[in-house]
Amino acid sequence: MNPDRAGDVVVVVGARRTTDAADRLLLAATAAWVLGVAPHSVQIERSCPHCGGRDHGRPQVALSFETGTETGTGTGHLTASRPLHVSLSRAGGVVALALTFLGPVGVDVETLAAVSRAGFDAVAFGTAELAALAGVPSADAVAARAQLWTAKEAALKCTGDGLRVDPRDLTVALPGSDGPGNPGLTAWRGSAFPVDALRLRGFEPGAGLVGTVAVLAEDGFAADGPTVRVVPAADIRR
Repeated sequence: MNPDRAGDVVVVVGARRTTDAADRLLLAATAAWVLGVAPHSVQIERSCPHCGGRDHGRPQVALSFETGTETGTGTGHLTASRPLHVSLSRAGGVVALALTFLGPVGVDVETLAAVSRAGFDAVAFGTAELAALAGVPSADAVAARAQLWTAKEAALKCTGDGLRVDPRDLTVALPGSDGPGNPGLTAWRGSAFPVDALRLRGFEPGAGLVGTVAVLAEDGFAADGPTVRVVPAADIRR
């Protein structure tokens, strides 16, 4: 990977394309940009861990390669010892992509309007989260609600569970009130891994939107990691 593009997690935010296929092409181009390989050598495949379907499920990077005597395809990449993990989310007119070598990743963006629907809190949040929201000033309540929700969605994408898991099984803590911070996963009923193995990081996807990345590091995290670098979609074309 080009060191100028380094970062624990690269997040790319851009205008949503007119079709899902076009958004996946953007993800493939971004993966090629991160890896430093030709765009035509990268494809985005999908695989559902539950039914094995190839028309849905989490996206995966697949590289075509060519040597002097053979051609083929494979997951992962040619420039590092571990695969590039990717995730994609759409909300309003924005698409957000997350890419990292650390381990499975999930990204979620949501509009503030979407989390303001009547009855949303009752199906999205548990007792501890509802209590925390009750203590948030009214001017900040919608943004706090979106932080909690995107954190849950990102975590469920990261593990591949999606909304097969009741989001109320996850408990997310809001960032501290004493300055900038990130939400934290504090409990997950029935989880097969310790919750501190999954880290959440917020990012700014644009006006009226909230974004969160979740990473499950295969070898743990550096102190205060992971770091997130947000890149405009236009930059990957350069």
